[in-house]
Amino acid sequence: MYALTSSKPITWNKKQKAVWKCLEDHWDHLINKRVDDFLKFIHPDFLGFGHESPINIDRPWLQKWVGFWTKSTEIIICELRPIDIKIHQNIAIVQYFIFTIEKNSEGGKRVIRRYTMTWKKMPERWTVIASHNNLADETIRG
Repeated sequence: MYALTSSKPITWNKKQKAVWKCLEDHWDHLINKRVDDFLKFIHPDFLGFGHESPINIDRPWLQKWVGFWTKSTEIIICELRPIDIKIHQNIAIVQYFIFTIEKNSEGGKRVIRRYTMTWKKMPERWTVIASHNNLADETIRG
């Protein structure tokens, strides 16, 4: 298995590294179809918007749709590319790109998504309280 991130800023402090580690773990659980472990990184009051839904999303929506998506989609390879992490006490704003090659019953595709996520430090780990993502125009079906 490849590392999910091949390049991280060397100037990050300990807190920024800890937040990014939670983000990598969050994606690792999703890619490897461990939905229950993935959901441990989602705060109960989570709210967001995603490219896959015309309506806002919450934790129950994620449980339903991520469960379906992991059954129907294989992630062949993934690259997480950080843009920035700003930490305000127990809140972290994380911006990044994720590039995946995915395969499902419709075929394969390369997908680039752009994320802004808000993470909150909880006793057990950083958890996502808000997220907004969209597809980059460079997404190519093939």
